Amino acid sequence: MTNIFSEKEKASAYREKKILFWSWFALLIVYLGIVATLVSVDMFLVAVHRNRSHTFWMGVVCAIATVGFASFSLFFFAIKYRLTRKYVRMLRDMDRGLKDTFEGKFLGYDNSIGMKDGVYFYSMILKTRPLRRDDIDERKLLIEHTVPKLELAEGTRLKLVSHANILVSYEILEVPEQNDKTEDATQSVAENNENGETKE
Repeated sequence: MTNIFSEKEKASAYREKKILFWSWFALLIVYLGIVATLVSVDMFLVAVHRNRSHTFWMGVVCAIATVGFASFSLFFFAIKYRLTRKYVRMLRDMDRGLKDTFEGKFLGYDNSIGMKDGVYFYSMILKTRPLRRDDIDERKLLIEHTVPKLELAEGTRLKLVSHANILVSYEILEVPEQNDKTEDATQSVAENNENGETKE
């Protein structure tokens, strides 16, 4: 079967998460170093030289640095790091969680993007065996939005593995045959052309 996410892609996602976190942590160290330096210099000027002329401006710089770092951290953890963390969690759950194996016929794609557990998906529409009598036989299987669409003809029969209704891997079992009527029509046109040339 063909896996949607290769081991190389998974390792790259895990590495990106670590790089993002340690980059933020490095900025935290720089921020704390700046604040500690300003406070130490101010205390030294006040205690040794009895000079308070720089206290106000150092306080302003500390306040600007604090607001800037806090704002960056808020957007960083709410958007970039959060999306990466959720993506990595999805990959980890795919490896460790329960999987569902089933067969279905490919009907098409639903290109509308939706979010589930912090990850964006589009959908593959399949015709499958209903779980219960009188149940619907159409299923929308989620595919992570950065994964390219599979080049499948309508009616292709697939064996699929999913986790939490997310496509993990697939195997093409049967490709639909070409329309016989189209082939017959093409042959008849060719025969007519040959007959017309013979009459002339």
